[in-house]
Amino acid sequence: MAKIAPFRGTRYVPEKVGNLSSVVTLPYDRITPELQDKYYAANEYNICRVIKGKEDAADTETNNVYTRAAEYWRQWIAAGAVAEDTTPALYAYYQVFKINNREYTRRGMCVMVELQDYSSGGIKPHERTLDAPKQDRFKLLTQTNTHFGQVFQLYPDEANQVAELLAPHCKGAPDLDVEVQEEPGVRHRFWAITDPETIAAVEMAMADKLLFIADGHHRYETALNYRNHILQSYKGGSAGHHPRFAMMTLVGMSDPGLIVLPTHRVLHSLPDFNIGRLVAQLYEHFRVEAGLSRQEMLDKLAEARQDASRHAFGLYGGGKYTFFELTDTGIMEELAPDRTPDWRNLDVAILHEVILEKILGIDKAAQAAKTNLSYDRDAQVSIDRVDRGTHQCAFFMNPTRMDQIRDVAGKGEVMPQKSTDFYPKLITGGVACQVDLGEKL
Repeated sequence: MAKIAPFRGTRYVPEKVGNLSSVVTLPYDRITPELQDKYYAANEYNICRVIKGKEDAADTETNNVYTRAAEYWRQWIAAGAVAEDTTPALYAYYQVFKINNREYTRRGMCVMVELQDYSSGGIKPHERTLDAPKQDRFKLLTQTNTHFGQVFQLYPDEANQVAELLAPHCKGAPDLDVEVQEEPGVRHRFWAITDPETIAAVEMAMADKLLFIADGHHRYETALNYRNHILQSYKGGSAGHHPRFAMMTLVGMSDPGLIVLPTHRVLHSLPDFNIGRLVAQLYEHFRVEAGLSRQEMLDKLAEARQDASRHAFGLYGGGKYTFFELTDTGIMEELAPDRTPDWRNLDVAILHEVILEKILGIDKAAQAAKTNLSYDRDAQVSIDRVDRGTHQCAFFMNPTRMDQIRDVAGKGEVMPQKSTDFYPKLITGGVACQVDLGEKL
């Protein structure tokens, strides 16, 4: 189960770096080349220089993006731009944001968590990972020996007991209160909680919890690889900074601020694609309502979302909107007989198996490589892609429910790519953890 520990976080020193909103970033995998330039220009101490540095054509084995990241980090420590806290803490991490003019607060905590192999059953993934991102993060971690990015984990806690244990310590001014421009209107607030009784109570409350990876599968598996690599020649080190642990942000599954958004699919580069033929093919397995307005389609999707037994989708192409809902209840068992009923009932699995693969012929390898697929959180962005002619059609989804994530991951299955979009993202730069390498043998 979940063994957590406080740690001495390494944090920016405002007197040295200035406005803290200018040094934090979105997660590394959200940083485009354009955003990278923006972060570089924002502040010489922006964490992007470490987590997503600029490559150079003249890079060598000894002078490259990873060695430069380590050098930046060493220089910042020496200059006092970042400093390690003197007392181990749990870092309460609140994110305050609005969706459809309603304000939410997602209450999490940033802690060190003892790493477990998936085979132990204590930590459940729900997505597959790719080798290239893990190799990239491993090179950065071995050069810096510091955890920068957050692994986002969920845990069952129907009464929100853990969040309530931390809540009394989060009433005063936060130690950090920043906004990332790329997700405007989201406040990221941190409190360092050092009270021994609170820490002990939280550790005890978490001891019987399963953890479910919400976001950061590549970072988690990189931490496992790093642990195995370091422990070959490792001796000593302190609890929360031991390489058996990695920095993670944990949020209760019943937290009122835990929001999952849909990720829409937009198709491109399909040979001989015809939107009329696609709509006609849908009738074999779905009830179809064509010729709708955009709002009518969205309203029907929202209505279907209220009933867990319904599997509904929207489609845009050729300037027309279509709503369709699964009626062929046996098709998923036919297409995915080796999967559990929980997996076969995922909307995203139905879309990928029945429509993308069976009807359109986009096999799983092409799906994984995104050969014909783009993904958008914003429905309007998907529509604009189609209207510009860069994409052929867009499929609109309802979000994956929290109980589905728990049930599918709990059975050891992984979902198709981009099955979940937890909003907002966890920032990088709020706190880091330097691994205590102890005494090498």
